[in-house]
Amino acid sequence: MTASPASAHYVYQGGWTYRTDYDCTAQRSEISHGRYGDGYSKSDVAAWERTPISQCTYPSWRPGGYIRTKAELWKWLPAQNRWSKCYQTGWFYNTKTKQQISLQVTYKGGVKGGKCGPGYYGTVAYGHQNNGGWHGGAIWSGYHYLPI
Repeated sequence: MTASPASAHYVYQGGWTYRTDYDCTAQRSEISHGRYGDGYSKSDVAAWERTPISQCTYPSWRPGGYIRTKAELWKWLPAQNRWSKCYQTGWFYNTKTKQQISLQVTYKGGVKGGKCGPGYYGTVAYGHQNNGGWHGGAIWSGYHYLPI
């Protein structure tokens, strides 16, 4: 008997996109073929701040409009040896006091990025918190095959 290779249903990356002695922004970017092959991108962003003993360990509750995120869907074009942006959301903001927000975009049925057809896709997720200016950045999810 032989073992079959594992097959991931999603890939993601996460980490700090902004980090200072006072405030920090954590970001996570995900791409998945979804439960029924409909494909989705996901962005999670969280605001953190310093405690007396450590940097970026205390949740920073930000008022409405002070945390934002957006997602871009990119497709690999092998014939051109490059990535092409297929879809981009607008900015999504927290509407009430929160420490983190999430955005998920589904591409089922050829809507949005699904118009680009089957292939390898990745998500670029952006996330910021406002603390005297927008602090944050972007993270690439890695890539995954989507049948959209």
